[in-house]
Amino acid sequence: MLVITRRAGEAFYIYPTQDINPSLTVAELFANGPIKIALLESIKRNQTRVGIEAPDEITILREELYEPKLA
Repeated sequence: MLVITRRAGEAFYIYPTQDINPSLTVAELFANGPIKIALLESIKRNQTRVGIEAPDEITILREELYEPKLA
């Protein structure tokens, strides 16, 4: 489980890894179950710890580290 801390208004992204097999179906990707997101703990008034369980083929990245690809 990945645990990150987020403040009010902050976000994170969940998307397939870059090296994912393009022929992998959604059913195959989630064969072991869905992505689980749990609010674990409220640290301060505006901070919460979030736990995320996802398949290895899924990338989870804090918003401030995400760099969208330009087409």
